[in-house]
Amino acid sequence: MRGLAAARLAWGGLLVTVPDLVLNTLTGRPATRSQTWVLRVLGTRHLLQAGVELAHPTRALARAGAAVDLLHAATCAGAVALLPAWRRAALVDGTGAVVFATGGLTRARLTSTGASPSAGVA
Repeated sequence: MRGLAAARLAWGGLLVTVPDLVLNTLTGRPATRSQTWVLRVLGTRHLLQAGVELAHPTRALARAGAAVDLLHAATCAGAVALLPAWRRAALVDGTGAVVFATGGLTRARLTSTGASPSAGVA
């Protein structure tokens, strides 16, 4: 599961350090000031969550992280439906949130069965 945390660190780092580049790559348009701010906030959340996942790899925290990711995916679905300027970026980010949630739930399941959370799962 360290691979999932590393992916979250990378994604969060990109959102914090180069939000304009991320949004321009996803939409083909320059980011507005509010979009840049939102991406930096989301990136900071990803960095903090990855740090917690790495520092305290417990079943409860994996499940809590998955819940946060699913909530984030739901807000992205709302942005896809209601905010045309955010549609493509929200679709990509929401998909990533579902992937992170799936990884967190898988980790929680493996932890509860006694299997090693890092064995064979990236």
